[in-house]
Amino acid sequence: MAELYCDICGKGPVRAQILVEGARMLACGGCMRSGKVLHRFDEEGIVEHKPGPAAVESTEEMIEGYGKIIKDAREKAGIPMAVVAERIRERESYLQAVEHERLMPTLEVARKLERELGIKLVEKSQSVAGPAANNPKSYSPPTLADMIDTKKKKER
Repeated sequence: MAELYCDICGKGPVRAQILVEGARMLACGGCMRSGKVLHRFDEEGIVEHKPGPAAVESTEEMIEGYGKIIKDAREKAGIPMAVVAERIRERESYLQAVEHERLMPTLEVARKLERELGIKLVEKSQSVAGPAANNPKSYSPPTLADMIDTKKKKER
């Protein structure tokens, strides 16, 4: 099997398929935390897989503008970033990146921040999962030929 590379950072080897804001992506070990892990891979292939008919899957996602919500709640409570970091046992630099939305917190960190600051950061969403959701008849990725055809149509 050819080695696959991470869709996020370009490094290999791929360790999981993740869901990031509705998009399925291949991710290396370092980038796996950037989304919800759908499948984990080992050297032989898939370790964890959710087979079966299409079903409504409930997932937890970060709400839009989570960084501003965290910052506003922290400032309203008058708590410095260093104190929040110490209380929830996370690095201050990590929390700064989360607050500026350069990084998305893990669900575990989001839950700690929710408890510490009395805010809501995670919401449940539902999506269709399973074979019906990935029906090849309903969607096929664009090919190079499709891109060339599109360009020719625009030139006309």
